[in-house]
Amino acid sequence: MTAVEETDSIDTDLDHHSDDFREYNYARMAELRERCPVAKSSSWGGFWFFTSYDAVFDACRDHDLFSSHMSKAVPRGANETPFIPIDIDPPRLQKYRKLLLPAMSPTAAESQRAELTAITNSLIDAFIVSGAADLAEELFTPLPARWILRLLGFDEDRWPEWISWLHTLVHDRATDMDKTIEAAGHLYGTIAREVEVRRGARPPGLLSDLMDAEIDGVPLNDEELGGIVVLLLLGGMDTTAGLTGNALLRIDADPALRRRLIDDPSVLDAATEEFLRHDTPAQGLTRLVTRDAAFHGRQLRKGDRVMLMFAAANRDPAVFERPDEIVLDRPSNRHMAFALGVHRCLGSNFARLMFKTMLSETLRRMPDVQVSGAVERLPDAGDVYAVKHLPVRFTPGSVENPVVPAYSSPDSSAAKGRK
Repeated sequence: MTAVEETDSIDTDLDHHSDDFREYNYARMAELRERCPVAKSSSWGGFWFFTSYDAVFDACRDHDLFSSHMSKAVPRGANETPFIPIDIDPPRLQKYRKLLLPAMSPTAAESQRAELTAITNSLIDAFIVSGAADLAEELFTPLPARWILRLLGFDEDRWPEWISWLHTLVHDRATDMDKTIEAAGHLYGTIAREVEVRRGARPPGLLSDLMDAEIDGVPLNDEELGGIVVLLLLGGMDTTAGLTGNALLRIDADPALRRRLIDDPSVLDAATEEFLRHDTPAQGLTRLVTRDAAFHGRQLRKGDRVMLMFAAANRDPAVFERPDEIVLDRPSNRHMAFALGVHRCLGSNFARLMFKTMLSETLRRMPDVQVSGAVERLPDAGDVYAVKHLPVRFTPGSVENPVVPAYSSPDSSAAKGRK
């Protein structure tokens, strides 16, 4: 049993919302993991950084000590409405997840493969003849955004508005709280109007299903509906786009990797897991310590905030050989890009499918695609590490005119949560 370090000295001043972290995130996390894998930062009023695989893994499995209750963000967000179910602890957590699991299952994802492929190719058709595009703006961002809006039953043509609000909520909250509060007002206000429209007739979509659902015999209230919808939008609109942009940059820098992905499509499943490990878009999530406790040799206090840095854990050399390289033949890939335990990401099946679809269709139709200008990342990488602008050039191709199927809701709705 390791001794507990009782010192109150500050271990680091690392700020994961800083420009320095955005540019050198993996280097900074590696330095901290090597020096002090359970470290205290003086930034944002003080919080803990967990950067080793073992520390993050153990914390994810101990939801009694590390609560997901709201009011724990570093820094705090623009409102006090919890994101559901990520800001909820057991046992109520499982009741919310039960409502959402049917719409997020592997079967539900597979049922929409043709639809997602068709949307992907319709987006590519819009720029394929030009020989140039901003892939982040014209493909990687709109596909996940349009999908989640379709799933909810919202107008998917409004995806640029939703993206603007959500990017502000995530990437501006550490530098411009007034702007973030304004964006949150637009988000929750628009969702409230969508709920109001459905008070009478219920158009198809997950929001209608949730309005018909119950937990312990009680319908979800407006705050619960808003918290669920915002989390679905955040997950659907930011992380998958971030992963795909990060992966394309790796492919652009590695001709052998590009060649293998094109020549051997069977490697795509393994490649997806390796990109998730190596270029984890959701850098970390916060937890709140519920009681004084010793943890990995450090003394935690009740009320301490903790950042579980999944991206750092996924490059821990104690677990992954050659952690900073893309190794498609890695024999074991127990990454935590989707977290684990009771809060494992509900949208992982769709995230994988959309990533594979966008990557495979990009390489099929633009095999010589190359970055052709300055790549711009979203300004704050503390929560999501993603590309905002990704200019590319390629040999112009022809339009395929795919027929985009009309949306059909997965055959198992949240309304099955009714008693």
